[in-house]
Amino acid sequence: MKLTRSAKDYGLSLAYAGFRAVSTTDPQPGDVIVIEGIHLHPHGHMAMYDGEYWISDFKQWHGFYPGPDYRSARPNYKIYRHD
Repeated sequence: MKLTRSAKDYGLSLAYAGFRAVSTTDPQPGDVIVIEGIHLHPHGHMAMYDGEYWISDFKQWHGFYPGPDYRSARPNYKIYRHD
């Protein structure tokens, strides 16, 4: 398998690990979100839901978009769940 360098490209790696994309507005603990890149953040972002917060390398206090640039741009995303 090819090395994945950008967070926005982790969907295939998650699928190989047993995750599937789900369409939901009600995340469950263990769900992983993969967010497309934006102008100032071309590699995108990913985080895991702990039941209360989305967490990446920090606790995301304002939802799954990790910062104001993302909240303003509102890029596409996919949520993955392990079966």
